[in-house]
Amino acid sequence: MQPATPQLYPVVHWAQQHKQMRERIIHRRIRDFEILLLEQGTVEVQIEARAPFQVQPGQFFILPSRLKHRVQVTCDTYALFLGVHFDFYNELHIAKDEDIIVYEDKADDDSFCSLPDQSEFSDWLQAASVHASPDVYSLLERIIHEFTHRPAGYMMCCQGLLLQLFVQITRAIHQHHREQASAGTQQAISDLARTIEASPGDDWSNERLAAILSVNVDYMGRLFKKCIGASPNKFVQHIRHSKAKRLLRDTNDTIEHIGRTIGYTDVHYFARIFHKWEGMPPGEYRKLCRLL
Repeated sequence: MQPATPQLYPVVHWAQQHKQMRERIIHRRIRDFEILLLEQGTVEVQIEARAPFQVQPGQFFILPSRLKHRVQVTCDTYALFLGVHFDFYNELHIAKDEDIIVYEDKADDDSFCSLPDQSEFSDWLQAASVHASPDVYSLLERIIHEFTHRPAGYMMCCQGLLLQLFVQITRAIHQHHREQASAGTQQAISDLARTIEASPGDDWSNERLAAILSVNVDYMGRLFKKCIGASPNKFVQHIRHSKAKRLLRDTNDTIEHIGRTIGYTDVHYFARIFHKWEGMPPGEYRKLCRLL
Protein backbone atom coordinates (compact mmCIF):
# COMPACT_ATOMS: atom_id res chain seq x y z
CA MET A 1 0.00 0.00 0.00
CA GLN A 2 1.40 3.37 -1.07
CA PRO A 3 1.97 5.88 1.75
CA ALA A 4 -0.38 8.84 1.70
CA THR A 5 0.96 11.99 0.07
CA PRO A 6 1.36 14.66 2.77
CA GLN A 7 -0.99 17.60 2.44
CA LEU A 8 0.44 21.00 1.65
CA TYR A 9 0.36 23.31 4.63
CA PRO A 10 2.43 26.29 3.45
CA VAL A 11 3.64 28.94 5.89
CA VAL A 12 5.17 32.36 5.19
CA HIS A 13 8.32 33.06 7.20
CA TRP A 14 9.21 36.48 5.80
CA ALA A 15 7.72 38.74 3.11
CA GLN A 16 8.53 42.26 2.02
CA GLN A 17 9.64 44.57 -0.75
CA HIS A 18 13.36 45.18 -0.34
CA LYS A 19 16.48 46.61 -1.98
CA GLN A 20 19.84 45.05 -2.63
CA MET A 21 22.63 47.52 -3.27
CA ARG A 22 25.18 46.93 -5.99
CA GLU A 23 28.00 46.70 -3.43
CA ARG A 24 26.37 43.79 -1.59
CA ILE A 25 26.63 40.24 -2.94
CA ILE A 26 24.36 37.66 -1.33
CA HIS A 27 26.20 34.34 -1.04
CA ARG A 28 24.51 31.87 1.30
CA ARG A 29 22.15 28.95 1.89
CA ILE A 30 18.63 29.16 3.31
CA ARG A 31 16.51 26.68 5.25
CA ASP A 32 13.27 27.35 3.37
CA PHE A 33 12.33 28.43 -0.16
CA GLU A 34 12.29 31.99 -1.43
CA ILE A 35 10.64 33.50 -4.47
CA LEU A 36 12.03 36.82 -5.64
CA LEU A 37 10.35 39.00 -8.26
CA LEU A 38 12.63 41.69 -9.66
CA GLU A 39 10.84 45.04 -9.96
CA GLN A 40 13.81 47.27 -10.79
CA GLY A 41 17.45 46.81 -11.81
CA THR A 42 19.21 43.69 -13.11
CA VAL A 43 20.83 40.82 -11.22
CA GLU A 44 22.87 37.71 -11.89
CA VAL A 45 22.00 34.53 -10.00
CA GLN A 46 23.90 31.28 -9.60
CA ILE A 47 22.61 28.21 -7.76
CA GLU A 48 25.20 25.61 -6.75
CA ALA A 49 27.51 24.89 -9.72
CA ARG A 50 24.93 25.62 -12.40
CA ALA A 51 25.56 28.26 -15.03
CA PRO A 52 24.68 31.78 -13.82
CA PHE A 53 21.54 33.34 -15.29
CA GLN A 54 20.47 36.93 -15.76
CA VAL A 55 17.25 38.36 -14.32
CA GLN A 56 15.44 41.33 -15.85
CA PRO A 57 12.64 43.47 -14.35
CA GLY A 58 9.33 41.63 -14.42
CA GLN A 59 10.97 38.21 -14.00
CA PHE A 60 10.99 35.98 -10.95
CA PHE A 61 13.27 33.19 -9.78
CA ILE A 62 13.22 30.65 -6.95
CA LEU A 63 15.97 30.10 -4.40
CA PRO A 64 15.66 26.54 -3.08
CA SER A 65 16.28 25.21 0.38
CA ARG A 66 19.72 23.77 1.19
CA LEU A 67 21.50 24.73 -2.08
CA LYS A 68 24.16 27.44 -2.08
CA HIS A 69 23.24 30.46 -4.14
CA ARG A 70 24.70 33.81 -5.13
CA VAL A 71 22.69 36.93 -6.05
CA GLN A 72 24.64 39.89 -7.43
CA VAL A 73 23.27 43.24 -8.64
CA THR A 74 24.59 44.05 -12.13
CA CYS A 75 23.02 47.47 -12.69
CA ASP A 76 24.57 50.78 -11.56
CA THR A 77 22.70 51.36 -8.29
CA TYR A 78 20.41 48.79 -6.66
CA ALA A 79 17.84 46.10 -7.37
CA LEU A 80 14.29 46.22 -5.98
CA PHE A 81 12.53 42.94 -5.19
CA LEU A 82 9.29 41.51 -3.96
CA GLY A 83 10.41 38.59 -1.79
CA VAL A 84 8.66 35.82 0.12
CA HIS A 85 10.27 33.07 2.22
CA PHE A 86 8.05 30.03 2.82
CA ASP A 87 7.94 26.32 3.36
CA PHE A 88 5.39 23.78 2.12
CA TYR A 89 4.55 21.71 5.20
CA ASN A 90 5.09 24.01 8.20
CA GLU A 91 8.30 22.10 8.89
CA LEU A 92 10.48 24.88 10.27
CA HIS A 93 10.36 26.86 13.47
CA ILE A 94 11.39 30.39 12.50
CA ALA A 95 11.49 32.62 15.59
CA LYS A 96 13.41 35.45 13.94
CA ASP A 97 14.60 36.35 10.44
CA GLU A 98 18.14 35.12 11.17
CA ASP A 99 16.79 31.59 11.65
CA ILE A 100 16.18 31.40 7.88
CA ILE A 101 19.88 31.74 7.03
CA VAL A 102 22.27 28.81 7.28
CA TYR A 103 25.42 29.57 9.23
CA GLU A 104 28.02 27.05 8.12
CA ASP A 105 29.31 26.35 11.62
CA LYS A 106 25.78 25.29 12.68
CA ALA A 107 24.46 23.72 9.49
CA ASP A 108 22.60 20.52 10.36
CA ASP A 109 21.00 18.72 7.43
CA ASP A 110 17.80 18.05 9.37
CA SER A 111 16.71 21.68 9.38
CA PHE A 112 15.89 22.23 5.72
CA CYS A 113 12.37 22.21 4.35
CA SER A 114 11.22 19.76 1.68
CA LEU A 115 10.07 20.23 -1.90
CA PRO A 116 6.77 18.39 -2.49
CA ASP A 117 7.19 15.09 -4.31
CA GLN A 118 4.54 15.97 -6.87
CA SER A 119 4.78 16.45 -10.63
CA GLU A 120 3.50 20.04 -10.36
CA PHE A 121 6.71 21.00 -8.56
CA SER A 122 9.17 18.91 -10.58
CA ASP A 123 10.35 21.84 -12.70
CA TRP A 124 10.81 24.34 -9.89
CA LEU A 125 14.42 23.46 -9.14
CA GLN A 126 15.44 23.59 -12.81
CA ALA A 127 13.83 26.94 -13.63
CA ALA A 128 16.01 30.02 -14.05
CA SER A 129 14.41 33.44 -14.54
CA VAL A 130 10.78 33.33 -15.63
CA HIS A 131 8.44 36.11 -16.73
CA ALA A 132 5.94 36.89 -13.97
CA SER A 133 2.32 36.87 -15.01
CA PRO A 134 -0.01 39.53 -13.54
CA ASP A 135 -1.37 36.85 -11.21
CA VAL A 136 2.09 36.04 -9.80
CA TYR A 137 2.78 39.75 -9.29
CA SER A 138 -0.58 40.40 -7.62
CA LEU A 139 -0.36 37.39 -5.29
CA LEU A 140 3.11 38.35 -4.12
CA GLU A 141 1.94 41.90 -3.37
CA ARG A 142 -1.05 40.59 -1.40
CA ILE A 143 1.08 38.16 0.62
CA ILE A 144 3.51 40.94 1.50
CA HIS A 145 0.65 43.26 2.48
CA GLU A 146 -0.97 40.63 4.74
CA PHE A 147 2.31 39.60 6.36
CA THR A 148 3.43 43.21 6.90
CA HIS A 149 0.17 44.57 8.35
CA ARG A 150 -0.94 41.34 10.09
CA PRO A 151 -4.70 41.84 10.39
CA ALA A 152 -6.78 39.20 12.14
CA GLY A 153 -6.50 35.87 10.30
CA TYR A 154 -3.48 36.98 8.26
CA MET A 155 -1.67 33.62 8.51
CA MET A 156 -4.72 31.79 7.20
CA CYS A 157 -5.00 34.34 4.39
CA CYS A 158 -1.29 33.97 3.57
CA GLN A 159 -1.68 30.21 3.42
CA GLY A 160 -4.52 30.49 0.91
CA LEU A 161 -2.59 33.05 -1.15
CA LEU A 162 0.50 30.81 -1.14
CA LEU A 163 -1.51 27.89 -2.53
CA GLN A 164 -2.76 30.14 -5.33
CA LEU A 165 0.80 31.37 -5.87
CA PHE A 166 2.07 27.79 -6.23
CA VAL A 167 -0.43 27.23 -9.04
CA GLN A 168 0.54 30.42 -10.85
CA ILE A 169 4.29 29.78 -10.45
CA THR A 170 3.89 26.27 -11.87
CA ARG A 171 1.87 27.56 -14.82
CA ALA A 172 4.37 30.34 -15.50
CA ILE A 173 7.27 27.86 -15.47
CA HIS A 174 5.44 25.45 -17.76
CA GLN A 175 4.63 28.29 -20.16
CA HIS A 176 8.29 29.35 -20.06
CA HIS A 177 9.39 25.82 -20.97
CA ARG A 178 6.88 25.69 -23.84
CA GLU A 179 8.22 28.97 -25.19
CA GLN A 180 11.79 27.72 -24.89
CA ALA A 181 10.85 24.55 -26.74
CA SER A 182 9.19 26.65 -29.43
CA ALA A 183 12.30 28.80 -29.78
CA GLY A 184 14.42 25.65 -30.00
CA THR A 185 12.18 24.26 -32.72
CA GLN A 186 12.41 27.49 -34.71
CA GLN A 187 16.20 27.38 -34.45
CA ALA A 188 16.22 23.74 -35.58
CA ILE A 189 14.08 24.59 -38.63
CA SER A 190 16.27 27.60 -39.47
CA ASP A 191 19.36 25.38 -39.27
CA LEU A 192 17.63 22.79 -41.46
CA ALA A 193 16.77 25.45 -44.05
CA ARG A 194 20.43 26.47 -44.23
CA THR A 195 21.41 22.82 -44.71
CA ILE A 196 18.94 22.53 -47.59
CA GLU A 197 20.42 25.64 -49.18
CA ALA A 198 23.93 24.17 -48.90
CA SER A 199 22.97 20.70 -50.22
CA PRO A 200 19.85 21.03 -52.43
CA GLY A 201 20.58 17.72 -54.19
CA ASP A 202 20.00 15.62 -51.08
CA ASP A 203 16.75 13.83 -50.29
CA TRP A 204 14.51 16.50 -48.77
CA SER A 205 11.22 14.63 -48.74
CA ASN A 206 8.66 15.61 -46.12
CA GLU A 207 9.23 12.29 -44.42
CA ARG A 208 12.97 12.91 -44.06
CA LEU A 209 12.44 16.45 -42.81
CA ALA A 210 9.96 15.20 -40.22
CA ALA A 211 12.41 12.50 -39.11
CA ILE A 212 15.20 15.06 -38.67
CA LEU A 213 12.94 17.23 -36.50
CA SER A 214 11.50 14.20 -34.66
CA VAL A 215 7.88 15.19 -35.36
CA ASN A 216 5.14 13.79 -37.56
CA VAL A 217 4.87 14.88 -41.20
CA ASP A 218 1.77 17.07 -40.85
CA TYR A 219 3.11 18.91 -37.82
CA MET A 220 6.47 19.39 -39.53
CA GLY A 221 4.74 21.01 -42.50
CA ARG A 222 2.87 23.48 -40.29
CA LEU A 223 5.99 24.33 -38.26
CA PHE A 224 8.15 24.75 -41.38
CA LYS A 225 5.68 27.08 -43.08
CA LYS A 226 5.24 29.11 -39.89
CA CYS A 227 9.02 29.57 -39.45
CA ILE A 228 10.17 29.89 -43.08
CA GLY A 229 7.08 31.37 -44.74
CA ALA A 230 6.75 28.62 -47.36
CA SER A 231 5.83 24.96 -47.35
CA PRO A 232 8.76 22.51 -47.31
CA ASN A 233 8.13 21.46 -50.94
CA LYS A 234 7.97 25.06 -52.16
CA PHE A 235 11.12 25.99 -50.25
CA VAL A 236 13.08 23.01 -51.58
CA GLN A 237 11.90 23.70 -55.14
CA HIS A 238 12.88 27.36 -54.80
CA ILE A 239 16.40 26.49 -53.61
CA ARG A 240 16.83 23.89 -56.35
CA HIS A 241 15.51 26.24 -59.02
CA SER A 242 17.93 28.98 -57.97
CA LYS A 243 20.88 26.59 -58.17
CA ALA A 244 19.67 25.19 -61.50
CA LYS A 245 19.59 28.69 -63.02
CA ARG A 246 23.13 29.36 -61.82
CA LEU A 247 24.42 26.08 -63.26
CA LEU A 248 22.64 26.70 -66.58
CA ARG A 249 24.18 30.17 -66.80
CA ASP A 250 27.69 29.42 -65.58
CA THR A 251 28.50 25.85 -66.68
CA ASN A 252 28.34 23.64 -69.77
CA ASP A 253 26.92 20.72 -67.79
CA THR A 254 24.13 18.84 -69.51
CA ILE A 255 20.57 19.50 -68.44
CA GLU A 256 20.30 15.90 -67.23
CA HIS A 257 23.46 16.31 -65.07
CA ILE A 258 22.19 19.58 -63.62
CA GLY A 259 18.87 17.93 -62.76
CA ARG A 260 20.65 15.11 -60.91
CA THR A 261 22.93 17.61 -59.15
CA ILE A 262 19.98 19.45 -57.62
CA GLY A 263 18.03 16.31 -56.71
CA TYR A 264 15.92 15.38 -59.77
CA THR A 265 16.80 11.94 -61.18
CA ASP A 266 14.16 12.24 -63.94
CA VAL A 267 15.24 14.87 -66.49
CA HIS A 268 11.68 15.25 -67.81
CA TYR A 269 10.37 15.97 -64.31
CA PHE A 270 13.17 18.48 -63.79
CA ALA A 271 12.23 20.20 -67.06
CA ARG A 272 8.56 20.40 -66.03
CA ILE A 273 9.39 21.86 -62.60
CA PHE A 274 11.84 24.35 -64.12
CA HIS A 275 9.22 25.46 -66.70
CA LYS A 276 6.67 25.90 -63.93
CA TRP A 277 8.99 28.24 -62.00
CA GLU A 278 10.64 30.10 -64.86
CA GLY A 279 8.01 30.05 -67.62
CA MET A 280 10.37 28.34 -70.12
CA PRO A 281 12.29 25.04 -70.38
CA PRO A 282 15.86 24.87 -69.03
CA GLY A 283 17.36 24.69 -72.54
CA GLU A 284 15.66 27.90 -73.62
CA TYR A 285 16.72 29.61 -70.40
CA ARG A 286 20.36 28.69 -71.10
CA LYS A 287 20.14 30.05 -74.65
CA LEU A 288 18.53 33.28 -73.43
CA CYS A 289 21.25 33.81 -70.82
CA ARG A 290 23.96 33.43 -73.46
CA LEU A 291 22.31 35.95 -75.78
CA LEU A 292 22.15 38.62 -73.07
